[in-house]
Amino acid sequence: MKFEILSVLFLLILIMLGTQRGSVVYADPSVKDSNLKVELVTQGLASPTSMAFIDRNNILVLEKNSGQVRLISNGILDKQPILKLNVDHTTLTCCRGLLGIAVTNSSSPSVFENKPSVLLYYTEKLDKDVRNRVYSYEWNGKSLVTPRLILDLPATPGPNHPGGKLVIGLDKYLYTIIGDLNNEGKLQNIKDGPNVTDSSVILRVNATDGSPAKGNPFSGLSVKMGKYYGYGVRNSFGLAIDPVTGALWDTENGDKDFDEINLVKPGFNSGWKQLMGPISKSKISTSDLVNFSHSQYSDPVFSITPSLGITAIDFFNSTKLGDKYYNNIFAGDITHGNLYFFTLNTNRSGFSFGEDTEHDLLDSVANGEKELSEVTLGTGFGGITDIMTGPDGFLYVLTFDQESHGQGKIYRIIHS
Repeated sequence: MKFEILSVLFLLILIMLGTQRGSVVYADPSVKDSNLKVELVTQGLASPTSMAFIDRNNILVLEKNSGQVRLISNGILDKQPILKLNVDHTTLTCCRGLLGIAVTNSSSPSVFENKPSVLLYYTEKLDKDVRNRVYSYEWNGKSLVTPRLILDLPATPGPNHPGGKLVIGLDKYLYTIIGDLNNEGKLQNIKDGPNVTDSSVILRVNATDGSPAKGNPFSGLSVKMGKYYGYGVRNSFGLAIDPVTGALWDTENGDKDFDEINLVKPGFNSGWKQLMGPISKSKISTSDLVNFSHSQYSDPVFSITPSLGITAIDFFNSTKLGDKYYNNIFAGDITHGNLYFFTLNTNRSGFSFGEDTEHDLLDSVANGEKELSEVTLGTGFGGITDIMTGPDGFLYVLTFDQESHGQGKIYRIIHS
């Protein structure tokens, strides 16, 4: 008994010391739904940013700072990377590095080709320059070969806000996003600023050669703008395609006031640098924004204040966890390591909140932790950088633990 009491006291002292140092202690991940449970798939990753299934048993994971593409086969992390790239990176969590991945056949997790193409977005270190670039690679069953440049985007002034997520639409086009790179121009809604600078934009292009996609909203304005699908973005760590409608959604990080979840329609103007969050909570009107032909401002579907670093977003395209979750949205954040869940409304243009949900969410803004807890499904993930529906029909969560120098793990949420 005496030993047990001393052990408890020693544990409490350790916890107090950790708290005094300002460290964050994460519990093991858990979810509120008793019908679900969280299991560890693999660990040993370093600062992971994105993942993609190359086939039913193999996951490719990107490591931000090392520039390494890691292969996980049947839950086992290969000791050696399958590809190492010459990336420029800044600090542990921000911002340049190996950032985004997409597989050309990944829009349907039940269908896999023999030799899919893999697209990578990374900040490439050149002899006298640094660029954010998208390359296409062939997967030969063991490694990524035959790189082909698809998009060449700026990385300066930066170094922050490079965006970098990639997703293949139901239309087979490639969508990607790049943040403002600290620019202040017309694409950042500064009327007297410089013209287009390939920043703060969402691009929609052919996945094979990077040419403008057919039907892009600004195709008649200039060659450069012909690739744009939207603009006015501060920075983003999440893109997803609605498997029912084919619509694009994104998450966007605010500077301090708001994070956003957006339904991105063609010609979308997200409003930065004039505002984040709902326009009704600002002191500006749409006439204060830079409006191009065929552009349209729209409020976020959901906003979070204060900003907490929202990251990944995924439409859960499976019934394995129950009908409640089928084709609805999961999202995550990097600061708290929370997993959020949202139910789409009937026309899939916004969220539906049940009668047992905090009524203050009816304005589509989560003000503080109490309201945010109403849409929090899971906690303790230590920082989430990617979420996706696996080919086995379960939800995979990639984590990036800032308190352990970027240690990364993959968890899977299954039916209990």
